[in-house]
Amino acid sequence: MGSDVGQDPELVTFYTAYVKHAVSIPVIPKMTPNITLMSNPAMGAFFAGADAISAINTIKSVTMDERAEVSGQWTVSGLSGRAVKPIALRFILEMAKNPVMNNLKLSGIGGIETWRDALEFIQLGCSNLQVCTAVMQYGYRIIDDLKLGLQHYMASRGITKLSTLVGERLSSFVTPNDLDRDTVVFPIFNSDKCIGCGRCYVSCMDGGHQAITFGEDRKPHLVGSKCVGCHLCRLVCPTGAIGVSKRVPKRKGK
Repeated sequence: MGSDVGQDPELVTFYTAYVKHAVSIPVIPKMTPNITLMSNPAMGAFFAGADAISAINTIKSVTMDERAEVSGQWTVSGLSGRAVKPIALRFILEMAKNPVMNNLKLSGIGGIETWRDALEFIQLGCSNLQVCTAVMQYGYRIIDDLKLGLQHYMASRGITKLSTLVGERLSSFVTPNDLDRDTVVFPIFNSDKCIGCGRCYVSCMDGGHQAITFGEDRKPHLVGSKCVGCHLCRLVCPTGAIGVSKRVPKRKGK
C-alpha cells in the first residue's frame, strides 16, 4: 500500500503533514521508485514539513521461482539488493538536483554493500545512509567494513569531515545534450591479459559496430574507422584485457 500512496503527491503531502502534526520526532518519508518522477511526491513531503527524504524503497517485481510460491499462488513483490543501486542513485540525483529541495536532507538506500557504494550515495548528496538487504545477507559486521573503508578513503584524500564529500559529484552530472560529442575514446587491447575467448568480437559484431576483427591468432584487433567508442567490448571482457586510449577529436563525418 505504501508504494501506491507514494505515487500520489497529494496523498504523500497529506500523510506527511498528518504525521508531522502527531509526533515530535523527525519525519523521513521513504519514496517509492515505482514512479517516473520522484521529485513530485518528494516535493509534497517537503512542503508538508518533512525533515528529510529517504530513497528508494523496493521495486515492484515478479518472481516466478517455485520458492516464491505460497500455497500454489504467486504475487507481485519487491526487488532490493545490489541490482537496484543504479536506479536508487538516479532518483537521489533527481532530488538532489531539484532547486526547490536544495536544503532538504537526503537519506540513501538501495544496493549498498561496500564502502564504495556508500561513497557514491554520499557524493550525490546523501548525508545519511541506510542498509538492509546487505545486512540480511552478510550480517551487521558489514557496517564495520563500510566505516573502515570510508575512513581509509577520507584519509587518502586528507579529508577529516564526511560532510566534505556530500554532494561533491553533483556538478559533474549534466544532461545528455551537454556531454562532449566532439571527442572519442578508443579501446586498447592487452594481448598479455587476453585469453582469446572472443567475447569482445562477438559482442561488437552482433550488438555493436563490427569494429573488431578476430583472426587465427585468437586476438582481437580494432578497426578504427568503424569504432564509435561505445566500449561494449570492455564491458564483456572477463579478464580486464581491454583498456582505454586518450580522448581524441572525432574524425569529420563520424
